[in-house]
Amino acid sequence: MVHFNMLSIHPPVIGHRGASYYAPENTIAAFVKAKQLGINWVEFDVMLTACGEVVVIHDHTLERTTNVKGNVSDFTYEELKKLDAGSWFHPQFHQEKIPCLQDVLALLKQQRLSANIEIKAQIGKEDIIVKKVLDFIANENSHILLSSFSLEVMRAIRKVSDKIQIGLLIDTWFPGWEKISDELNCVSIHLNQKLLDKENIARMKAMGKQVLAYTVNDVKRAKELFSLGVDAIFSDLSEDILTQVV
Repeated sequence: MVHFNMLSIHPPVIGHRGASYYAPENTIAAFVKAKQLGINWVEFDVMLTACGEVVVIHDHTLERTTNVKGNVSDFTYEELKKLDAGSWFHPQFHQEKIPCLQDVLALLKQQRLSANIEIKAQIGKEDIIVKKVLDFIANENSHILLSSFSLEVMRAIRKVSDKIQIGLLIDTWFPGWEKISDELNCVSIHLNQKLLDKENIARMKAMGKQVLAYTVNDVKRAKELFSLGVDAIFSDLSEDILTQVV
């Protein structure tokens, strides 16, 4: 089993879908803004288009963050990159587009950003997206951490590579999570902050795992989590978080 070094996340705040308090989530503008605000890690989501391109977007459907309706998987990338992915947030971002993974990886290198990439897979296509993502990140100098709520995706990653660092995502406790995190050789566990207390944080730390909490925008809660041993938080980067935590 490969032994991983601990993740270095300084400041211990990861831009949730970029600086999504200031710019439309999962866009180039959001990632650039995060770096401008002094953040060195961002988190974003990827999925496949109809043509097999890997794009950066959170929802499986388009209506919340673009100017059209429909499933991401029903559109080609040529169609998706023409959409307005910013006006929903503010008219000034009307030129923001849905970026492909390659473009975001190039930006990470340019901006010296590290990233947690959450892989969202269609059932039955887990191996396809994992292979594409791993091919894209194979020669990247930026630090990359992969995660997914899909255990099929996580196992597919480990079938291909024992060297990439991965984090186990937990939104609700499920039986056997400890065994799974060890079997997958996860370096970190990413949890809904509502699940966390002193005892279970200590338990995960004793397992040798780093604990990352999402999505934390309240300063009081952020400080409490850090005092309990949480290693980093995912945040939309509100002004309060930036001035009182970062």
